This record gives sequence, structure tokens and C-alpha cells, in this order.
Amino acid sequence: MPGGPADFGSLLLSPPVLAGLEAAGFHRPSPVQLKAIPLGRCGLDLIVQAKSGTGKTCVFATIALEAVLLESPATQILVLAPTREIAVQIHAVITTIGIKMEGLECHVFIGGTPLSQDRSRLKKCHIAVGSPGRIKQLIELDYLSTASVRLLVLDEADKLLEEGSFQEQIK
Repeated sequence: MPGGPADFGSLLLSPPVLAGLEAAGFHRPSPVQLKAIPLGRCGLDLIVQAKSGTGKTCVFATIALEAVLLESPATQILVLAPTREIAVQIHAVITTIGIKMEGLECHVFIGGTPLSQDRSRLKKCHIAVGSPGRIKQLIELDYLSTASVRLLVLDEADKLLEEGSFQEQIK
């Protein structure tokens, strides 16, 4: 490419997301980011496999942030993670990259937190990140409407879909 290696600017991202990536310390896209971000932004269903530490969370965080309509308070993106710890990490990445997006609401929904707190957080939540058990419970209680969800991310899908783990909840 002329002008040296590609940067995130070459992926035609919005200024707030670019500024957030820079602030989060993402300066040059990794190969998986260069390949997957444009495809995900086109709305293609993706299965992204790459070694640990190659920036897969940044891939779906960027795609999610570009897809959010901030003027709507509805939950538009749902991210499922196999453990509470991973859910918390994903939330941290999304909020760090989304730091320049005014009014962005991203929340974590995991077992062991009060349902009343979850219910009030869902009144305005663009991006919901959580564990399958709690997300399923919130949907069944009608606290979380899936009607406006436009993007579903299964992080560590292999773990989520393992025999006897979360298969039933995911379905």
C-alpha cells in the first residue's frame, strides 16, 4: 500500500471510533482486524478465528460501535461471553474504544448482580454484554427486548456451544 502499512483510517471508520481506537492504544490494525472489520461492517456473518492477543475483541467492538444508532435508547447489540470475567473485559474494551461517542450506553449483565439494577440499566442500553444465563433470564423477564438487536456476537463461540455448557441457553 502506498504510504506504508495500513492504519485504522484506511478502514473508513467514523471519527469518534478512530479517536477511541487511538486513545485505547490501537495504532495499527493487526491482520485479523484488517480482514474482519470491513467484512463485519458490511453486515456479513463472520466466524473469526485467530491466536490469542491478535485483537479479536477489538474487531467486534469496532463493528458494534460503528453499527450503534446513538439516538435510539434500545439495545441494538448483544454480546455473549462464556464467563463473567470475559464479559467484564469485553465491556472494558468497548467502553474504552467508545469513549468519544457521546451518550453511548454499554452495560454488563452477569449473575450475582441485582436484577433491579439490570432492569434500570436496560432502560437505555445500546450494547449489552453478558453471560448466557443472565441474558436469557433478562429476556424471559421481558427486561431485555431482542426486537431491536441488529448484531449478535458470540465471544469464544466454541466454549459457548460446547456440549453441556450453554448450548440450551444460547438456542
